[in-house]
Amino acid sequence: MSEIFPGIFESDFYINEMIKLWDEGEKWAKWLDELAKRYNLERKVLDVPCGIGRVSYFLNKLGYEIVGVDISEKMIKMAKNNVPNGRFYRADMRYLKDVLNGEKFDLVINIFNSLGYYSEEDDLEILKSIKEATNKIAVINLDNRDYIIYNKPEVYYTYVHPYLVEDHNYFDPYTSRLKIRRTYMNQKGEIIGSIEYTQRFYSLHEIVNLVKKAGFKILDLVTAYSWKKFEVTDPQITIIAGI
Repeated sequence: MSEIFPGIFESDFYINEMIKLWDEGEKWAKWLDELAKRYNLERKVLDVPCGIGRVSYFLNKLGYEIVGVDISEKMIKMAKNNVPNGRFYRADMRYLKDVLNGEKFDLVINIFNSLGYYSEEDDLEILKSIKEATNKIAVINLDNRDYIIYNKPEVYYTYVHPYLVEDHNYFDPYTSRLKIRRTYMNQKGEIIGSIEYTQRFYSLHEIVNLVKKAGFKILDLVTAYSWKKFEVTDPQITIIAGI
C-alpha cells in the first residue's frame, strides 16, 4: 500500500481543508436525496470514503441511516463525533467486504474526487469492491482530467484558516497524474509544513470504461451535484451507475 495515506489523510493540514469545505456536504446531501427519490431507493447509504462525515452529517439530518468507511483513523474519529448514530469503519476501499460482511446498500457514494491515489488497477479494484456492496445505485464523482489540463494553474494560493496554502502543480501527460506539492505558511509567511502527492485523473471515456469493467451500467452522466448533463468542459464528472 502506498504511504500516501498516513502522509496526507492523517495530516491536520489536510483535515483543516476538509473542514473548510463542510458546507458543500449539504449541497451534495440535498442532491443525493433527490436522486434517492428518483430511483426509489431505501434511506440507507454507504459513504466511502466518508472523510470527516461532511455529507453523511447532512444525509443523516434528512433521515438517512449512515454507514461510512475511510482509511484515515483521524477522519473516522471525527465522522463518529459528527454523526453519533452512524456506523463507521476504518478500512481500505479496495477491501470493503472485510468490514461490511456482505451488507448491501441501495445507494453507495464515492465522491469528492476519491479515486486516482493508487494505480488504475487499484482503482478498478475499488470500483469492484463498491459494486459488491451496491444493491441498486452507486454515485462516483471525480474531477475531469480534460478540465484540469487547461484550467489548473501551475502555482496558486488559497487560505485555509489559519494558514496560507501554496500549491505547485505539474501534470504529467504520459501518466495523467497530477503532481502536487502543497506548502502551509503562517501569517508571517513562515513555512510550517508541507505535503506532496500525485493523483491520477481520468477523462470521461476512461472512467466510464473502468466503471463498466467493474460490472456497472451507466445510468446517467451529470456534473457535480446537479442534473446538468456532463460536458467535456465541466470541472467535475458525476456518474450514476446501476447494477
